[in-house]
Amino acid sequence: MQPANRSSGLKTADGVIRADKAILAGVHINTDGTNDALVVLYDNASAASGTIVFQQTVTGGDDSIPFSMPDGGVYCKNGLYANITTVGTMSFIVYFR
Repeated sequence: MQPANRSSGLKTADGVIRADKAILAGVHINTDGTNDALVVLYDNASAASGTIVFQQTVTGGDDSIPFSMPDGGVYCKNGLYANITTVGTMSFIVYFR
């Protein structure tokens, strides 16, 4: 039996999602309805560097899109760090275990 997924809670800025090993299970990205939003997740406990484990742009007109990781998730041995790029307001939630 796999452990339940945990949530980062609603995030609106770059930052540490998890400071030690994790399995990335999914991401939900919300745009402001006008501007594109890019979320990049790194296998890193403290910075936007290292191995990219997730990278996705959601166009502003799409508003909100969830993403699930295939095959049980993506193993991150160092942690999870999020880096976002947008012109407007956006938010995201990262799911991990």
